[in-house]
Amino acid sequence: MAIKSRGPGGRTGRILGAGIRTLGRTVLNKLPGGDRIERTALYWAEVGEDWAQTLGDLRGAAMKMGQLASQYADVLPPALAEQLRKLQRSVTPLPFADIEPLLDAQWTPAQKKRIRSVEPDAIAAASIGQVHRAVLSNGAPVVIKVRYPGVVDAVDADVAQLKRLIGLSKLLPVDNASIDTLMAEIRDRFREETDYAAELQHLKHLRKHAKQPGIVYPKPVEALCADGILVLSEEAGEPLEIARDWPQEVRDRLGITLSRWALQQMFEALAVHADPHPGNFAFRETGEIVVYDFGCVKRLSRPVADRVVAVLNAAHESRWDDLHAHLTALGGISEGVTTDQLTAFYRELAELILGRLAEAELFDFDDARFIVDIRSAIKRNLGLSFKFKPVSDLLFVLRALSGQYWMLRALRAKVPVVAILKPHGVLLGDTGGKVSTLPN
Repeated sequence: MAIKSRGPGGRTGRILGAGIRTLGRTVLNKLPGGDRIERTALYWAEVGEDWAQTLGDLRGAAMKMGQLASQYADVLPPALAEQLRKLQRSVTPLPFADIEPLLDAQWTPAQKKRIRSVEPDAIAAASIGQVHRAVLSNGAPVVIKVRYPGVVDAVDADVAQLKRLIGLSKLLPVDNASIDTLMAEIRDRFREETDYAAELQHLKHLRKHAKQPGIVYPKPVEALCADGILVLSEEAGEPLEIARDWPQEVRDRLGITLSRWALQQMFEALAVHADPHPGNFAFRETGEIVVYDFGCVKRLSRPVADRVVAVLNAAHESRWDDLHAHLTALGGISEGVTTDQLTAFYRELAELILGRLAEAELFDFDDARFIVDIRSAIKRNLGLSFKFKPVSDLLFVLRALSGQYWMLRALRAKVPVVAILKPHGVLLGDTGGKVSTLPN
């Protein structure tokens, strides 16, 4: 069963249909009469339910886009965000009868002899493909990741239709040029995510350049990898739901490892694992973290990484003109917007984010005030939205950092953030003369 043919009317027709229904609901929502607040909430709930059903059925880039949107729940209408969260849940896998022909088509007889057995029931399924356990002829346990048929061909059409869907809903408070830039970045990442040869290269790059102690990467069995097929060593671990109940000392060690790895990726490897769904990570009580799924890895240039350091230091030191200049160089400021127009907002966010991180030697990710206050500040300043533009180079980096924050929050970890940032040139101030002793 090809993904491109799922459901009546084809992929393009189904996404376009959702857009037309959204437009109709928008017209009705603007009619006078009734409780405006209640009607708007109902409008977004209906739109969200329609989108979640349509995108989930289609899988591929369409579903991936819905998952990406759901991770920005803080800036979405609550009723819409609630519906899109459904797309983060486990996907029903395709029957093995649909998967086995793909293996048969790609593997030679000699390669097939290296496989002793494949479990027909998938252990995981997502928007792009699904995963099956297997055993090699030498007895080694592995996992086989198989791409759904038709996914590659559908990416460009999906993104084009989803762009129209976003435009019809008036969901993003940015201009058309910014939406074009944003969607181009999303399209590139989605194309890459369907390319298992690229995923293999991402895995090999991170294994070489982000060798953070405590991070466990699967080992590729390259002789069995083919177009649409990845074969990797099986690396066991517990889900986040289990790890969050481990002793504080273990959770802190996991938090330190995750934080160090995040910064090492960004500032040393210049490649960020940008699919931060908790299902892509497993945890061990020894303090190790297993990382899965390298389809979405954002490569950075050294100038962009250095500019991020400059932004953070300028904000911490209240150098607002410099901060504004760095953001402008990254493409994040709309034309004609001056420092003076944004200084108060810069100051508030710097105090709420960087100031809080530097308040104590250990930052407590269990402190809900941190994210609550940041959300409140952003909502109070929504009128400034059009003064900023999305930075395509950092879209998926911010996605990764957001996902990792929520994992640290779930772990209730206490992490010496200032000490971990310092080796990368981010200087968030004096830690009271204390020197953190970080576990190896």
